[in-house]
Parts: sequence; C-alpha cells; structure tokens
Amino acid sequence: MKFCPYAERTRLVLAAKNIPHEVVNINLKQKPEWYVAKHADGKVPALELDNHFVPESLVTCNLLEQLYPEPALYPADPWAKARDQFMVEQFSAVSGTMYQMYRASGDAEKIKELSDTFNKKIQPFEEELIRRGTPFYHGDRPGMLDLMIWPWMERFPAARKLGVTTLPEGEVPPPPPSIKNLHEWVMRMTQHPDVKKCLIATEHHMKFIMSSKTGKPDYDMEGV
Repeated sequence: MKFCPYAERTRLVLAAKNIPHEVVNINLKQKPEWYVAKHADGKVPALELDNHFVPESLVTCNLLEQLYPEPALYPADPWAKARDQFMVEQFSAVSGTMYQMYRASGDAEKIKELSDTFNKKIQPFEEELIRRGTPFYHGDRPGMLDLMIWPWMERFPAARKLGVTTLPEGEVPPPPPSIKNLHEWVMRMTQHPDVKKCLIATEHHMKFIMSSKTGKPDYDMEGV
C-alpha cells in the first residue's frame, strides 16, 4: 500500500540496492482473496520470489540485505550492526507516539502531553547523529537505520500541518537546538537519490491522512 510507512521501508531498500522489482499495491480495507490466501493477517509489506513468500517490513528488509549484499546497508562490525538494529527497535516508541497523536487530534491538552513525550523519545536519535559525526547514520550514505526510520520522518511535516505534532518543517519555524542535527539529516535524506525514488509529497500524505480519518482512505490518489 503506497501510503504505508512499513511498506515504504521495503521499497527504500529495493531502491537503495537497485533491485529490479514489481510493486503490487492492495486495498487494505478490501484485501484481495489471493493475498489473504498467502498471508492470513493481510498485512503489508511482503516479498515474493520464486515461490518464496515472506511478510513484515524488518523481515523483508533484512532478507534483501542477505540476498543482495551490495551495497551493504549494515556496518560490517557485528557490534555496530547490533547498535543499528537496537536503534530501529527504539524508534517504535517514536512512531507509536505519533499514531497516538493522530488519534488525539482536536484534543489540545492530550496533544501537548504527547508532544512532550515525542520530544523525549526522538532525542536519542539526535544524540546518535552527534556521536557518529557523519551525514547519515550509516556514514556518507543512508544505511538500514536511516531507511527504517525515514518513512515516519517523511510524514512528520504532514502531521505538523494537521496539528498533531510540533516537529519543525523546513526552515519555518527554525528547528530548536535540541534537534538541529536531526533536522539537517532530514534535509539530506529528502535530497538523496535513493530516497527520492520513494518520496511522497507532504500534500499527498495530508490528503491520505484526512481521507483515512473519514474511514475511506484514498488508496488510489491521483498524482502519486
């Protein structure tokens, strides 16, 4: 599903490794029988190749790393790789808070509470960039950690415009010092060729979020 951040993870890895592939999007409100027959939960993403089928974003991305080892998206050092995997797990607290914000839309007090939580949860990712001292978490180019957290970072401007988060967008207002490096990382990611292959404009994210709130998500939005 083109607007699913989990599915975008897998598309990003496919793009980063320049793997030829076909994308098949499905309507998650009316899942086709052929897909449910393969995966009873009907969740996305999933990969299929040569009669092999496997779902779930992290599973599919790690599988692609093994099947297509170049360019490597994890560090060669096992401890550094484990650190990246740990940070990916930690990000679930950030994305989880964001989903709570969506559900609390219109409740200013709850949004403020969740925004404070969000700012605390995102801070370790600012500190990790400072510690590594590189343009991306992986170094001079995006790696698995960069790609696994990017789909939600891509959606933050849309969430902000819809009033569900206070993360800065662009240069207005300027980013607070507490996330200066993370903000610069966002700008670099937006311009990276591999990321641009999968990028969805903020306006389209906003339209999809609003359509989802009505209970009728626009899966086939024109222009995306």
